[in-house]
Amino acid sequence: MGTGSPVDVTQELPLSDEGVLPPEQPSVWRRRRVPIITAVVVLLAGAGGLIYWLTSGSSTPTGLVVSTSVVAVTTGTIQQTVASSGTIEPASQANLNFGVSGTVTAVNVKAGQTVTAGEVLASVDTTALSEEVNAAQAQLASAEAKLASDEAASASATQVDSDQAAVNSAESSLSNAQTALNDASLTSTISGTVASVDLAVGQQVTGTGSGSTGSGSTGSGGTGSSATGSGASGTGSSGSGSSSTQIVVVATNSYIVNTTVDDTEIGQIADGDQADIVPTGSTTTDYGTVASVSLIGTQSSNVTTFPVVIDVTGDPSGLYAGSTADVSIIVKQLNNVTEVPTAAISYSSSGQATVTKVVNGSNVVTPVTVGAAQSGETQIVSGVSAGDKVLERVISFRGVGGTTGGGLFGGTGGRFGGGGGFGGGGFGGGAGGAVPVTPGGGG
Repeated sequence: MGTGSPVDVTQELPLSDEGVLPPEQPSVWRRRRVPIITAVVVLLAGAGGLIYWLTSGSSTPTGLVVSTSVVAVTTGTIQQTVASSGTIEPASQANLNFGVSGTVTAVNVKAGQTVTAGEVLASVDTTALSEEVNAAQAQLASAEAKLASDEAASASATQVDSDQAAVNSAESSLSNAQTALNDASLTSTISGTVASVDLAVGQQVTGTGSGSTGSGSTGSGGTGSSATGSGASGTGSSGSGSSSTQIVVVATNSYIVNTTVDDTEIGQIADGDQADIVPTGSTTTDYGTVASVSLIGTQSSNVTTFPVVIDVTGDPSGLYAGSTADVSIIVKQLNNVTEVPTAAISYSSSGQATVTKVVNGSNVVTPVTVGAAQSGETQIVSGVSAGDKVLERVISFRGVGGTTGGGLFGGTGGRFGGGGGFGGGGFGGGAGGAVPVTPGGGG
């Protein structure tokens, strides 16, 4: 025997009236074990049956209801599209910097202000620049006087040529001085809205020389065209410009969408393709055309994407630079085609497509040739004509068991079960619902 606690063997045993020990009372677990195990087994068996039912290719299983409705063959438009998303950008953008160095004396605009082409946006001190112009003018006047004097004195050809070269140099210096004086005024090269201003009165700026105005913002990997503009700096780009840009002006009457398409679809897209554009959060569809398709892709996570730029048609309202949009590029469109619901088409074991025509109250299985498909509609190339009547399959689900309050997955009606909980049979009874199964309500 072990060395555990001593047992009081003198304790009186609880005998029954017949002088025998009463039967041992089973624990709560032992009392409920059998029904619980039974329920689990039934549940697993039913779930397995449901999975088999949904995935098997056998004939119509119990609970799967297939009905038909008569529909007319119609004509319509079928489009094949490539879907993507992108960023809305202004079609024109000017990144403006002073072309000369100096101290800023005036800033005439602020972000959000509307400006016109040629409008002066800011200025630098012109004192030194004006003096350079005056000096250049005096130098030119002196050179011209020397040339005139030597020509009057019949000087040698060598001397006259030297005098003429001095005049030409003075004219060039004066032209440069006048250009610098003009560049003291920073003017907008396009009409639009000021997107950003990075200037303040008293600030020292360094001239950037010649510049350009972006025309056609670029997408990732894209290339924007540019046009020379006095006082402007930078090339066509998207967004609000670099941090070194002193003033950015964007056009607000024309937009583009910068998007990308992966390597499996880029071959379907060509310049001029039509596109539907839906800004994020909007229910309005705007329209555009593909302006450019880049031949240089960017790879990420083993997927190569190519930039595509779409010109937005017209000047629709509700577009904002930097916002996103869903894009559907129409790569093929078939007009006035004969079409039927895709669910009206069946296929034989050999792959022959058929529809069931309703002719004088009789159902006639008719071979057809199918074409493109879109949004539940399929083109019929031959076999039926517009106005014919065909049968469309309508598939629904009824809870297995079929009767109210009975069956494993519920009662009558409804996809995947009735309304009850675990009472009545399996997952409940009551009138069925839609796809979601809502427990509760039963026993």
